[in-house]
Amino acid sequence: MVQMCPDRYLEAPYYLVDAFTSEPFRGNPAAVCLMPCDLSDELYLSIAREANPVSETAFLEEDGSEVDYRMRWFSPKREVPLCGHGTLATAHVLFNDVGVDKDRLSFQIMVGVIYAERVPDGIRLDFPRNDPEGVEPPTPVLEAMGLTDWQEVLYSEGNQKLVVLLKDREQVEKVQPDFDAMLATENTLGWRGVVVTSKGSGEYDFISRYFAPWMGVNEDPVTGSNHTVLGPYWMEKLGKRKMRAYQASQRGGEMIVEITEDRVYLTGAATTVIKGTLKYRTT
Repeated sequence: MVQMCPDRYLEAPYYLVDAFTSEPFRGNPAAVCLMPCDLSDELYLSIAREANPVSETAFLEEDGSEVDYRMRWFSPKREVPLCGHGTLATAHVLFNDVGVDKDRLSFQIMVGVIYAERVPDGIRLDFPRNDPEGVEPPTPVLEAMGLTDWQEVLYSEGNQKLVVLLKDREQVEKVQPDFDAMLATENTLGWRGVVVTSKGSGEYDFISRYFAPWMGVNEDPVTGSNHTVLGPYWMEKLGKRKMRAYQASQRGGEMIVEITEDRVYLTGAATTVIKGTLKYRTT
């Protein structure tokens, strides 16, 4: 049962966590708010904007039913249906800062139930697969990103991600989008962002970058939810069910990706960099 916050001044524990890294100031930062009760969507959005340029803020409540917690994520522009680094950051806070005495946690989210568990390599996230399918390339947005030489274009309707296969890591790292031009193009499929990816080299099986100006995030440092799309895709390309992935943003971050018939497991590390108190008035 969702309990709305009363009309009064409230406080909530607030954390800033770098996800998909064991080093502070790398990976992807997420804000985590441990809520005593539920707020309006407008207030959640205001808090997420206050945390900008953090790409997502996670809001967590104890559920009191068959799942452990209810969790929602907001970017500075709107609610997000699935957020991998926000889930990793939240699980890290519960396991390491709060001291929850469980090794596996369940979260009710917009699109179902997801799980996080402690493992020797860090925290393992259990997400549904979001396999992409080939689509006709939406040329205007690709040109706005400076992409004229792509190998394949796909779309995941379940995760609203456009995926562009490039020839190699060098090409991925050189992408320099015009974000204003991207926003000015017609969003024909309803994507939330564009992933560019290629086969990896050395210790990584594949690499990627992610651009989401539609969500108020020009380039996201490390995006767990993208790998529910990229994992199944690269499994088919490489013939491997367990892979190591790297997101080649300026901050950079990595994870282990494992694929089953209907799930994607993402394993990564996280580190807390700020602990504080969120203070707000509900009216």
